[in-house]
Amino acid sequence: MATFTTLFTHSPLIHTQTPSKLSVSNPNFKANSIRIASPSASSSSPEALSARETLAPPVKLSVNDTPTQKWQAHRKRKVLMRVGYASISYKAIEKELETAIYKAGGIRDSNFGDLQKISWATSNQMDDEVQSLSTMISFKMEIPENAWIGDPSGTELADIVNTYLPTNVRVFSILPSQKSFNAAEECNMRKYGYLLPLEVIGIPSNCSVAEIEHHLSEFNDILNFFEGKHPFHNYTIPSEHRNQYPEEHSHGNGIDESVEEHMPLSSNDSDRKSVDESVDKEHMPLRFNDSDIKSARESVANGSSLTEPLIFPRWLHQPDENDRITDIHFRKIFQCSCGNMKTLYGTSYVEISICGESFMLHQIQKMVGAAVAAKRGLLPRDVIPLSLNKFTRFVLPVAPSEVLFLRWNHFILEKESGKAIRPEVLTSVESEEILKNVEDFYESIMLPRFPEFLNPLKHPWKEWVELLDANTRIPDSQLNEIRNAWATWEENFWVKTDAALYYSS
Repeated sequence: MATFTTLFTHSPLIHTQTPSKLSVSNPNFKANSIRIASPSASSSSPEALSARETLAPPVKLSVNDTPTQKWQAHRKRKVLMRVGYASISYKAIEKELETAIYKAGGIRDSNFGDLQKISWATSNQMDDEVQSLSTMISFKMEIPENAWIGDPSGTELADIVNTYLPTNVRVFSILPSQKSFNAAEECNMRKYGYLLPLEVIGIPSNCSVAEIEHHLSEFNDILNFFEGKHPFHNYTIPSEHRNQYPEEHSHGNGIDESVEEHMPLSSNDSDRKSVDESVDKEHMPLRFNDSDIKSARESVANGSSLTEPLIFPRWLHQPDENDRITDIHFRKIFQCSCGNMKTLYGTSYVEISICGESFMLHQIQKMVGAAVAAKRGLLPRDVIPLSLNKFTRFVLPVAPSEVLFLRWNHFILEKESGKAIRPEVLTSVESEEILKNVEDFYESIMLPRFPEFLNPLKHPWKEWVELLDANTRIPDSQLNEIRNAWATWEENFWVKTDAALYYSS
């Protein structure tokens, strides 16, 4: 937009303040010569105009302190806000942010309580117990006259909003945004972190450094299976991503459906609405779909023993219209690996980094659960590549969600010509000032909340590992049947593909 540069470089942040105690929760808040509107003085009175002063260094708000910072709204403008939060539910986050922005002067009385009126859109679905360092929210905000001059990172407005927020929610920046920008639609890459205690992976606490490095190298080999573009139908809840197709989608051209269905499907943004991870409150390591439960009941009716765990891996030899895998199940993973061992309050852990275009419900938790099961020797390692085949159906462990958090988002920043179209997004994700504030929030607020969830002998890991060890077994006969079916299908696929290429040439 042509007006973006002008607004960005010629807009002083003006608000007024009567002499009073000023508190800003952002630890990196810098002193600025700005005026803050006080409810006790009219902005047009001589007293208010003479009350200009440099902001004092930030101090912590006590429970009884009442912030008095509020800017005077001049007009409404589309903005982009980067937010971090820890240990708070999705609904609570939205309510806290809306209330804080309203108190700071960014939302009119007539719009307060209805986020649709201000076109509120988030880059990811903020689910319970999934924490974040980089949630982007676009919305229409009432801004002060001439905002953002001398504040290219958009931290001044953010600092005022932060005075009304609890310490576990932080606004890192508020920047002017183009009208066409939508945080939910234009986010094309997400990176999540997952903290995992070493003992949960199967690494004893008395291992030497060399042994730990060897174990982590093996674990990385398992995690790397997920990289690339695959159908992740076995890593989500089937009912959440199962489509019903009309009859005209069936194949009546004489071509074997198995050949066509294996071909990579193109991404369709309208069909691939990201559904980020949500909490699995029970943390049961195994889940069954309706057909599995039906099979279990039939097994009981036939007098079969249920002393062995009911895991139903199978190969679909014939297409099932009620259980078809489509492009909505295909997700591209750019990175899936773990770093070196770290220690927090005496607990050793690693951080798994998972970066992809988008994720389905429970996908990351199931990826971690399957990788841990393979590393502990409960599942053979080829279960992971087998589970990423369209024709297999597996029930896989779901890892706890308390230690999962969003590291960063990436957005469409340039046109094909290379021209930058989202300068505000680029600033939000690359500004050194913002990145320093993000890291400070992670180190001082988010990370100290993790230790209670990193003890392998306490909740949630103790119960989860016990259930995992007791229930995660697949008979070799079932796996061999799937392996043989895959080998046969692959051989037939290439024969038919070669024949098709021969006759088309």
